[in-house]
Amino acid sequence: MRTSQRTRLMDAMAELAAEKGYANVTIGDLVALGGLAKRTFYDYFPDKDACALAAAEHFAEKILATIIRPHDRELDLYSRVQQSVSRMLEVFAQHPAYSRTFLVEIWATGPKVIARRLDVDRQIARLLVALSQDVSAHRPEARAIEEAHALAVIGAVNETLYRVVFLEGAENLPRHTDKLVRIVTGLLMAQIPTPERPAPRSRRNRDSGTTK
Repeated sequence: MRTSQRTRLMDAMAELAAEKGYANVTIGDLVALGGLAKRTFYDYFPDKDACALAAAEHFAEKILATIIRPHDRELDLYSRVQQSVSRMLEVFAQHPAYSRTFLVEIWATGPKVIARRLDVDRQIARLLVALSQDVSAHRPEARAIEEAHALAVIGAVNETLYRVVFLEGAENLPRHTDKLVRIVTGLLMAQIPTPERPAPRSRRNRDSGTTK
C-alpha cells in the first residue's frame, strides 16, 4: 500500500507538471489527483521538490535500463545507436507526462532535482564512452571518445528532445528516430581538434634573445 501511494503521488506530479507547469502545482493538487489525504503526502515527502525528485529518479531508471541493454558486438556504431535511440524514444512516447516533466518542466524545479537531471546526462555520457570503446575494440574503423565529447552529443540530443516534446508532444518522438540516429552517429564520429602547442624554443635561441 505504501509503495502504491508513493507511486500515485509521483504519477500525479508528472501529470500535473506536464499539464499546468511545475511552478503551478500544489501539494493539494497532488493529493487530490492521487486520491489521498493531505497528511499522507508528508508520510512520503517533506515538500513538493522531494516528490519531483522521486518522480525524476523513477523515470531516469526506466531510461537508463533501456539504454544499457546489451548489443551484438558485431554491429557497427550506427546500428548500435539506432537500437539505443529507438528504444529510448519508445520509453518517452509511452510515458508522455513523465517525458514532458523530465525534459521540459524539470528546469523549473529546485537545485536538487536539476542536479539529478544533470547526473543522468553524465551517466548516459559514460555509457556512450563505454559504447565507443567497445565498438573501437571490435571494429578497426571506429575510435573511442572522451566524456566531454559524449556530453556534447547528449546536449544536442536534449535540445532535439526538448523541442519535439514542447512543440509536438512526446508521443511524436519515435517519428524523429532516423534523424536523431544520424545526428548522434555523426557527432560520435566527429573529430574533436586538439590545440597545437608551440614547439619549445631551443636553448641556443633562448640565449641569443635580447633583453630590453
